[in-house]
Amino acid sequence: GLVLVLVLVLLGSGVYKVGPGEIGVVRTFGRESGKMGPGLRFRIPLIQRVDVVNVETIRRLEVGFRDKQQILDEAQMITGDANIVEVQMIVQYRVIDPTKYLFRLRDPDETLRASAEVALRGVVGRTGIDDVITTGREKVQDETRDWLQQLVDSYESGIRVTEVKLQSVDA
Repeated sequence: GLVLVLVLVLLGSGVYKVGPGEIGVVRTFGRESGKMGPGLRFRIPLIQRVDVVNVETIRRLEVGFRDKQQILDEAQMITGDANIVEVQMIVQYRVIDPTKYLFRLRDPDETLRASAEVALRGVVGRTGIDDVITTGREKVQDETRDWLQQLVDSYESGIRVTEVKLQSVDA
């Protein structure tokens, strides 16, 4: 009787749910063995593991305004005409390849944060202060988005940058 109860509990622990807009990446003995769409699914306990990734949600990343110390560290940068500006930015992105998102990078969200900062600093560093603050904001946003997408593509991160928006730009 005890063995039967133990077997039922073990089998019951193998049931999992993949919600709408999610993909379940199944790993058998640590190696990817398949992807599952939405629905109630079963995995073999102790042998298979499932990582569920939402591929439809637009995620958000803030650069330059999470707390006071990080504002000083990541928001201040030098423009192409040697002025100092404080730039705050929001990056919107979504996961397009759950396998790459899970297994190519140790921490894909932190890698995206660092890459966004690099892309923004690169674009601001070759743009004049007037363009960054007023007339060229759209161009700075577009160039930053394109550069950031190139970076995350080169890392094979499985991330698609959907939008980059400058929030506050102050001299």
